[in-house]
Amino acid sequence: MTFDYPFMLTGLIILIPLVIIDIINRKKRNKLSAELEKKLLICAILFRLFLACVIIALASPRWGMGFAPAEYRRGLDIVFALDISRSMDIRDTSGESSRLEKGLSIAQECITSVTGARFAAAVGRGRGYLAVPLVHDSEAILVFMESIDSSSMTGRSTNIESLIETAARAFQNTSAARRVIVLVSDGESHSGIMRNALNFCVRESIIVNAVAVGSDEGRLIPEQTDNPDAHMVLSRRDAAAMRSAAERTGGIYIDGNRDDAASVLSSHLLSLAQETEFSQTESEDSKKEPKQRRTLFVILALIFFAASKFVTRFNFPGLNAAFLSVLIIFSSCTEGKMLLLEANYLSSRGRHDEAVAPYLKALNHADAAPYAEYGLGLAFYSLDELETALTRYGNSQILLKPLAGNEHRELRYRNHYNSGIIHFEEGDYHSAADAFRDALRTDPRRLDAKRNLELSLISITMEANAQNRTDGRQEQKEILFEFLRLEEQQKWRSREWAPEEQYLGPDY
Repeated sequence: MTFDYPFMLTGLIILIPLVIIDIINRKKRNKLSAELEKKLLICAILFRLFLACVIIALASPRWGMGFAPAEYRRGLDIVFALDISRSMDIRDTSGESSRLEKGLSIAQECITSVTGARFAAAVGRGRGYLAVPLVHDSEAILVFMESIDSSSMTGRSTNIESLIETAARAFQNTSAARRVIVLVSDGESHSGIMRNALNFCVRESIIVNAVAVGSDEGRLIPEQTDNPDAHMVLSRRDAAAMRSAAERTGGIYIDGNRDDAASVLSSHLLSLAQETEFSQTESEDSKKEPKQRRTLFVILALIFFAASKFVTRFNFPGLNAAFLSVLIIFSSCTEGKMLLLEANYLSSRGRHDEAVAPYLKALNHADAAPYAEYGLGLAFYSLDELETALTRYGNSQILLKPLAGNEHRELRYRNHYNSGIIHFEEGDYHSAADAFRDALRTDPRRLDAKRNLELSLISITMEANAQNRTDGRQEQKEILFEFLRLEEQQKWRSREWAPEEQYLGPDY
């Protein structure tokens, strides 16, 4: 045990004269009854314990350690920013493949080598677009990259600033993962200012790794070589711009013409993942400081003070019952509930990713498991993992089924209500209405569930009306087209041919 203010412990010296006074007074109370003598003795002991707890609380005691290092994993989020401008069609890389094909092969090999990370993809020419959001399924990114066709996707102009900004905004602010952008481009930019996007990455602690494809000598753009009268434009790799982008954000520059470019990029990303775990472990060593226990001693002081005041008002058997009640209260605070308190504290401070670990530990305790599942649902909802949150709320309800219906009413209500909120956000108004109905069956007095049920029913009606209007418009269009078709046929059918004029001139 350690103390933040150890000098406050000197106040315990005051207990010595108080104990001496108690001993002297006890000798003077020989004429009192044995029962009253015991009450006064217990009252004095409780009051001394009250003083001791107050002094210890003022010293701010600490003991116990934080989480184990294995429970902290920040993870790694990687966004591939792919330049699909017309210059990426030039075949001046090793193997005579186009710049885009070379960059895609490097990215695909890197994705298959780096495991345990989340991937996303952004593409850009005149403007950046987020093609695939952050997902754990690497196959989704690979399928997207295989579907890229340079003949149909590439276009004029290049705005690398917009491409980097789009990739940077793909990251989730609620995630504690390390954020990395892999920029695949020849470095040529016709609009935008790359420095602005890089400054944003520096402020957001985003690393940009630059994979420069193409050659320094360059070649003519394919569209213009086909036309001998067109103005010849030479497109070459801007290695200086790509190197500057990497150095400014703490990333690395990779020459896309190297045969081992993909392995170099993969090794760097894997090292970032290991560095993340190592640095996180080091930071957890600082986190694993003894925890403050001042609150415990404040509670004990209040209990001892209250007991010292009421001890003389009960007979001795009643006093034993009071002490037994206090003992039961403290013994009921099991390890599972302590884990819940720890996780709830972390969630209240916005540290939802760290709260997941104690919630998972609390699942091993039957008395805390339903509340742990509910806490996990809240944590995953805050981390934008809506489907996982729904699953956790459902698990909490399953654990509550064997218990009596009047037990844990608030928890049952919250599981249904929060599930309805998620369904409503996803646009599944029917499921949302069912969830809010279940919440009202649990607690019919809750006005918030009634309002949300009404909103869900109104949304269902509006959705149905919108669908009916769409079907009605389609039916009206079909009727109108059929009417015009019949009118046109009738028009030509009823027309009578005029007799030809008597003309005796040349026939041409």
